[in-house]
This record gives sequence, C-alpha cells and structure tokens, in this order.
Amino acid sequence: MSRFIVMDVVFYGGSLNYDQGSGNYQELKKITKWDGRQYTLVSRYALRYSILETAKMMGLWDIADGSKLVESGEGNKQVIQPKPELLLNGEILKYPEFDLFGYLITSTVPQASRVAPVKISHAISLTPFYYDNQFAGNIGLAKRRLPYTGKMDINLFTIEEHYTYYVYTVVIDLDKIGENEVYLSAKDKDWEIIGFTENSNEYTLKLKGKKAKNAGLIDNGGELKIPKKLEIGKIKVDSEEKVYVETKIEEIKDGSTTKVYKIIQKIIPEEAKQKRIAEFVKVILNLTRNIKGRSEDLSPKLMIVGIYNNVPYQTFKDRISLVGEFEVVEEHIFEKDGEVKRTTERKMENLEERTEIIETSDSSLKTIKHNAKLKVKKTLFQITDPNNKIKCKEIIDNNKIWNFITELFSDSTNTNNAKVAVFYEPPVEVEITGTK
Repeated sequence: MSRFIVMDVVFYGGSLNYDQGSGNYQELKKITKWDGRQYTLVSRYALRYSILETAKMMGLWDIADGSKLVESGEGNKQVIQPKPELLLNGEILKYPEFDLFGYLITSTVPQASRVAPVKISHAISLTPFYYDNQFAGNIGLAKRRLPYTGKMDINLFTIEEHYTYYVYTVVIDLDKIGENEVYLSAKDKDWEIIGFTENSNEYTLKLKGKKAKNAGLIDNGGELKIPKKLEIGKIKVDSEEKVYVETKIEEIKDGSTTKVYKIIQKIIPEEAKQKRIAEFVKVILNLTRNIKGRSEDLSPKLMIVGIYNNVPYQTFKDRISLVGEFEVVEEHIFEKDGEVKRTTERKMENLEERTEIIETSDSSLKTIKHNAKLKVKKTLFQITDPNNKIKCKEIIDNNKIWNFITELFSDSTNTNNAKVAVFYEPPVEVEITGTK
C-alpha cells in the first residue's frame, strides 16, 4: 500500500531568500522560466529551515541540539551530521527533522542515509521580477561617529526587493513516516563487528577498528548497546500513553561470505505518527520566516490538498495562475426634465485609474451627475483541472483541512482512490476551470 498527501501552497511575501551577491549589492535568488523571464525563489532549504524554526517557536517539536551532532570528515571537507550512536539506538526518530527530511551519516559502514519522506519544492514567484531595489546606508551610526572621525562612513548598499505571491509543493509519503532501516557491514577495512548478542531488553554489538573508533562507537569497551524499546515521548490517545522507538536487528548474508546486520526501527503506537503529520500540517498553516529584521507570514492564501491511496499522486502547482487584480466601476447619470435619461456602468480589468470628460450641447439638460469609483478587486487565482479531480472548495480552516486529510488514515479498505480539495483565505477568489 502507498499513501500520499500532496499540498500545493500559495502564500504572499517579499524578499525572502537572498543569494551570495557581490560587493555591496544584495541579490535575491532567481530562476529563469520557460517564458524567458526571471522569477524570484525561496529555496526548499530555506523553507525547511523556516519550518523547523516555526515548529520550535510553536512548541511542537524538539530540535536536535549540538550535543546530538558531530563533525565528520577531515580538514576542510568536514560536514555536520547526526551522531552515529543517535542513529543506531533509534533516538534519531525522536526528532522530526530527521524523520521527515532525512539524513546522511558517513561514518558508518556502509554510509547510512534516509530518503526524505516529506519532499518540498522551491517556492517560485507567480509574477516576474523587474529588478526593483532600494539604495540604503547606515546613516544613524555614521552620524554618531562623525564628531570622532571627522567623516561620514555610511556603508552604502543596494538591496533587491520583490513582494508577490509564491507557490510551492509538499509531498508526504505517509507510510515512510516513523519507520527507518539501517544496514551495517560485519566486516570492512578498519571496521568489524566481532560479536552480536541479545537479551529481553537490548541488543549488543561488539565493534573494533579505526572507523568504529572515529565514529565514537567503541568508547565503552567496544560494546554498543541498542535498546529494543526506547522511550521518546508521550501522547494522549484515550489516556496518556508512552511513545517508543521499537528496534529489531536481523542478520543477513550477502552471498556466502559477507554478513550484514539490518536494523529495523519503528515508532509505536501508530497514533504517534499521525500526531507528527498533524503537527507538520499545523506548521505549514502557520509558517513564518525571519529575515533581515523582518518576520514574514508565509501562511497559505490558497492551498490545494490531495490525498492518494494506491494511485499515482499529482500536483497542481503548474496549473495555478494569478489573474486580474483591479476593477473600475463608473456610473454616469443624466437628468432631463426631472427624469433619468441614461445610466451607464462599465467594468474594466487591470486598470488602476481612469478619467473621462463628458461634454454636451443640450441646453435643456439640467443636471449631470458623474460618479466614478475605483475599488481593489479580490485577488483571483485560476486553477486548471482538466480531469475534474477537485471536488470541493472551502475557506481555509485548520480543522476542515485536517479532517479531510484523516480520511486517508481511516481508509482501511486498501482501495485505489484520490480526492482533491481547494482551501482559500478571503479576500482572494478562486476559479476552477477545465482544459483551456
């Protein structure tokens, strides 16, 4: 069985992800699309960072602190990664950042990696970038130093700006959340597992070799103890219940010579996995990003949610268009002999201001009444749905979105189906069309 949740998210924000730049010019990250124009982007790494920071700020997740991490490699080729012990004893599943977004640990044999069960795309702007920028300087501090230095060092710089709507996609592989597999070779260069025992509570691996020592796995007489059940938290179901990582180790022979140990880790009970997914969705609905002294709200203005059970999933990211933003309504009323002779009302798209002068030679015309009204139109998103997959359209509500997603958990029939719903936040408007 394969179950997926797909969320196409549109948010409004500005100047969210800067590139390296050069000198005193600060550039936004950009990408050129098929139309030859450049669009700003927020990288998936920046989004992931903001997701973790928002979850931490909301008190939803524990983030692994520095004591759980280690530098691996030599010289200037060192990388920061989770400690191998964190991986092998199952504690790595305690932290949503590694459970949801994966990891790479290079100090085990073979290297251990986890494909991210939650995949995030870059967020791409829905309008082109026209190189708006501002010229600024640190005049306040420079003025304070002027009496002491006799000069104004303002530190001038130019910074690009772009405020618009962005769209990105999140794909959640439901059946990979809270489950992990690790493989260890029994023998390799500078690495060897020379003993494997178990009792009712734990497994014991006895290791030797330079690689095992460098990985910090043989500090305790060469023995690595792995609990069969490791408590990582609590969850309230009917009553408060403990959450564990359950570990099993199997011996596998590759051909007739090399022995491999397969470590299978799983979070129990099942409700703990659902809680983790619910927390992730809650973070997306309340996402913020702190950058250059600003706090930007990245919560969805439009969200297309799809749940897929045993069928290929799809995204609507490239089928979302941002259309007209303004309308002008003008009304002209002519009164002749106390009666209304003509009324004209006209609506025009994409027009911010219009002036019309009316002249008449009719001497019997007593009054000309001219009303001109400019109003901002609700932002309109047009979604192309050629296969009529979208079944409902509702205003964003956390409970409604989660109730829609939980249909995937409650479907125990193993049927092949897909459901898609659109959620939006007023004042935006949404129009769903078929093939253009």
